[in-house]
Amino acid sequence: MNEGAKLEELEELEELELLPELEPAEQEYSPAPQPASSKSKKSRRLPTLLRLSRRSTIFLSLTLTATIIFFVAGNQQDFLDSNLKLILQIISYNAIALSFFAALSSIECVFYLIKNKKIRLLIHLIAYLAILAFSVTISVFSLTVTLLSEGFSF
Repeated sequence: MNEGAKLEELEELEELELLPELEPAEQEYSPAPQPASSKSKKSRRLPTLLRLSRRSTIFLSLTLTATIIFFVAGNQQDFLDSNLKLILQIISYNAIALSFFAALSSIECVFYLIKNKKIRLLIHLIAYLAILAFSVTISVFSLTVTLLSEGFSF
C-alpha cells in the first residue's frame, strides 16, 4: 500500500508541475485602477450651491409656466374674479421668488466664472439673466393686472 500511495503522490506532483504558475497573491487581489472618465465627470460637475440654485430655478420656472397656463385657461373658461385674482397673486409671488433665485444664481455664476474660467458657466449666466428678465416682466405684468382689476378709488 505504501508503494501505491507513493505512486499516486508522484502522479499528482507531475500533474501539478504541468500547470502554469499563478502570479503572486498581492497582484491577484489588487483593486482595479480607476478609469479616467470619473475624473472628467467630476470636473464637469457644477459646484453644489450652483446645482441647488439651478434646481430651484428650474422648479420655479416650471411652476410659473404652469400657473400662467392655468390663468389663461381659467380666463377663457370664465373663472370667478376672486379665483383669477388668487391665481394672479400666486403668479406674482412665484415670479418674485423666481427672480430672487435667478439673481442669486447669476451672482454665483459670475463668482465661479471668475474663479474657474469655464465657458460653460458663461452659458449658464446668460440663461439665468434671461430667466431673471422673464420673471421680472411677468411679476410686473401680474401686479399691474391685479392693480387694474381692483380699480382706482379716488
